[in-house]
Amino acid sequence: MFDEYTKLEEAEFEAEEEHGRRPIALIHWRGYHIGGSELEDQRERLLQKQEIDPATIEREYLDAKASYQAKKAAEDARDVHAGLATARAEVNRAEGAERQSGERLSTTKPTTPAGAAALIQHVIDDEICKEIESHMTALHTAVAALNSMNAAVPS
Repeated sequence: MFDEYTKLEEAEFEAEEEHGRRPIALIHWRGYHIGGSELEDQRERLLQKQEIDPATIEREYLDAKASYQAKKAAEDARDVHAGLATARAEVNRAEGAERQSGERLSTTKPTTPAGAAALIQHVIDDEICKEIESHMTALHTAVAALNSMNAAVPS
């Protein structure tokens, strides 16, 4: 994954001179610069607060979604024009595979103390970040496994 990302980063740097900076698919909505699934999250937060008319939120959400899709299309068009679409797709595929592997690992319950220790060590080596949900799930899985192993050991 690192190699693909590095190659893309270098190609992006080279393309910038001829094609300009790559647009960023983020939109501004009620004080936040967001994109992707964050749009749905923002919509839900606003609806839960019940401070704004839901019809207004829905209208703003649809406008925000359309703006985001336009910016995403501009990103994609720039990648095609600069000859980076294939490299970007490879990096996106690699990131998706890495994310899936992390999610799978985070829910795999170790069956030995050594396995639990290895899982915890993996999370530590991967620089724990509370925003990465699979890391927190992995830690909880490891704790549960160690607790069940400890309960099974006769005193």
